[in-house]
Order: sequence, then C-alpha cells, then structure tokens
Amino acid sequence: PALDRLAGSGLRFERAYCQISVCSPSRQSFMTGLRPDTHKVWNFIDTNPAAVQATPGHFRDLGYLTFGLGKTFHEDGGAWNADRYWNTTVRPYYPYQANKCPHGGEGGGHCVARDDAIYDFHLRHAALDALTEATGVYKNTTRPFFVMVGFRNPHAPWAAPKRSYDLYRDAPVATAAHPTLGAGTPLIAWSHELAPTLENGTSYPYSYDTPVPKWVAADQRRAYYAALSYTDEHIGAMVGLLETEGVFDSTIVIVHSDHGYSLGEHGYWEKKSNFDLTVRVPLLFRVPGVTDAPDYGARATRALFDLVDVFPTLAELAGVPVPKVDGEDLSSVVRNPLTASGRAAAFHQYPACLMTRFNQTRSACNNVPREQFNYMGYSVRTAAWRYTAWFVWNQTLLAAEWDGDFVDELYTHAGDDSTSMDLWENRNMVADRPDVAATLHKQLRDFFVGSGGP
Repeated sequence: PALDRLAGSGLRFERAYCQISVCSPSRQSFMTGLRPDTHKVWNFIDTNPAAVQATPGHFRDLGYLTFGLGKTFHEDGGAWNADRYWNTTVRPYYPYQANKCPHGGEGGGHCVARDDAIYDFHLRHAALDALTEATGVYKNTTRPFFVMVGFRNPHAPWAAPKRSYDLYRDAPVATAAHPTLGAGTPLIAWSHELAPTLENGTSYPYSYDTPVPKWVAADQRRAYYAALSYTDEHIGAMVGLLETEGVFDSTIVIVHSDHGYSLGEHGYWEKKSNFDLTVRVPLLFRVPGVTDAPDYGARATRALFDLVDVFPTLAELAGVPVPKVDGEDLSSVVRNPLTASGRAAAFHQYPACLMTRFNQTRSACNNVPREQFNYMGYSVRTAAWRYTAWFVWNQTLLAAEWDGDFVDELYTHAGDDSTSMDLWENRNMVADRPDVAATLHKQLRDFFVGSGGP
C-alpha cells in the first residue's frame, strides 16, 4: 500500500531497464550514469575509476548533505568510494549485510523471522535517523539533502516477519505459464542461477526444459512477495517521516531496483540474463509541484528509460547542473508524460562464461576475470521488439567480435502493456522475421560500436 500511495502522486515508468542484470556492475552503471562498456565493468571484480563522479557526489559537491545507507553500490558493503560521494564526516556510511535464514543463502532460500533478526529492519531505523538529521538541517539552515537507502529484500534469502508471509499464505498464487525455455531460443540465453529452496532447506533441481513442481514455484513466489511487502513497509515509514517533518511536498522521491527478476518464466530463476523480465525494473518518480499537480496528465508512461538516465534526469528535476554522462536527461517525460517521448530504444548486455559453443547453457561471470569471458550478449528493446545477439569475446581486446559468428534472438512485444509476465519472449522469431532481426542487429551495432554509443 505504501508504494501504491506514493505512485498515486507520482509517475511510474512501465518500460525502464537496467544496463546489466546483476548487482555490482548494474550499480556501478546507474550510480555514475555510465554504461558497463565505458570502463569495462561487467563483473564483481572491476569497478569504475575512483575519480569518476556519481550521483551522490554530484549533489554533495553542489552543497547538498548526502547520506548513504544499505546497498547503494555493491562493493565494500555499499561504501565504495564513500568519502568521495557522501558526507561521511557528518554521518558514517551505513553498510549493508546479507539476509540470514536457518537454511539457504544468497543463492536461494527463505524464512519467517523476527524483525530484529532481519537486516532491513535495522536499516529502516538507521534510515529514519538519517532522514531526521537531514530534514532537521534543512529546516534550520535550508541546506538541501540527498539520502539514498538500498534495502536488501527481495534479494535471496527472502527473510520477512510472519505478518508479511501471512498476506500470501492462503492466497492462490499463479505460477509461470511457460516454465521452460522458449522454442528456438539458443541455450546461451539460459543459465542455472537461483536454487529454489523451501524454508526447511529442501531444494529442487530444474533445467531449461524441466521446471520445478508448481507447488514449489508457488512457495517461492509467496516468499518473494512477502519480502516485497516487507520492503513496502519500510518505504512507507520513510515517506511517513518526510510527512511528519513537513518536507514531503518539497522532496523528490525516486524508487527503483538494480535489475529485474524471473520467478520460473522461461525456466529461469533470478537475474543474470537479457530476458525482458530480468532487465526491466520498477521505476517511480514523485516530484513535488510536478507529478502531484491537480492537472498532471498520467500516472504511468510507456516511454523507454534506461537506469543510466536517472542521474541526469534527477539533476534537471532538482534544478542543478546536468552531468555529461552516458545517460540522457528524460525529465521532459516526467514533466509531460502525455506528450514527451523517451528513448527510441533501451540497451543492455550480459556476459557468458565457462562455455565453448553458443548452443550451451552458460555460467555466471561474477567472479570471472573479464579476460576470461567467452561471449557477450548485447540486447536492444524497442516499443515493439527485443533483439539479442551473442558474440564471441575477444579476451585480448576485451570487446565482442562483431564481425564474427553470432547467434541471435528476436521476440515481439507488440501489445505488451507491461502487466503480463507470461505472454512475451516464449518463441524466438529470428527465422520468421529476418528483416526485423537485420534492422535491429544494425541498430545494436551502431549503438555499441558506432557513433550512437558511449
């Protein structure tokens, strides 16, 4: 209900996308407004140069009081380059921790837990303290603030109190209508990620052509939903404090994640792919005097938006200089959602490791040196299509072999209003529409290696 209430005076982006669908490189990307290719940040080993500016540092350098808590960046408990970006001499960075359950871990699992046994509960109270301090400074001195809070849920293991689980315990929960990899989709598009694990520790095997039992899939979804509802509680508490302090109507609020998530669709669980469900993210802007105006035109937009656009868009909406980054200033969409257009296309990528051929399931590259990647998948999403091409990786040049062999995917999104998780990307249409595939292949190449890219 807290997010629904916030959305009631905000703007939801129904086609917002991360640039790479895994924690660390995605955060290195959206925090700086730079695409992964710009500084070759695709794994959990490499980072942007420390001199690179990031959103909180930009605001701090302009006089804002900046506090960071939880999972903003992935590295160093979120505190990567903290002294460069945050006012750590005023309030130290509050680092994140993983959720803990008796069974399972970050690769899968869930549990009912007491509030005080869950990291996000402690983060919530630290965030309320930070907001109280920041709003107090603002009211006493007019010094503006930038506070960013990164909750761990719904990252596995999904830990939430009984009241959150009870919301879904007896509710019917639909499972994926297409629980195996789509017809004609090359195996490189699929990898085994999350281990679906019950609260008692029992896990269930699955593959691209063999799904987990439906009752297990439903169990996992109930736990995921409980974790989301618990996060909603925390967001509601933070918004409530802004209201109590009398600054809600002078504070921009943005909510988004670092990537999307699959819950059994295409036989896929978790993130780390180029499927629409894993690169599409929730994104909400609430801008006082703009989105809460009585004559504001819409509550949702289908304008295409990349997470690298958050940094420049927020800067313009806050009335500060817009940084020169890979992202675009799309504040015009926030101001005029019925008339302004977003991007012509959104772009993403994901590497593939421990492979020797295209038609083989891939492994994650989180802890693989970039000199040892085997392939890179580049993807473009337009209003009507998604096209993905996987290229051999040149381990010396750290670049895709664009003129070499490749395997590709094409999926229609005609009529996709972003409400169904099941209707799309269930059949590869490259053979049916080679004309569309060729056009989008050129668009993809022009963007990443031509004048259109970073």
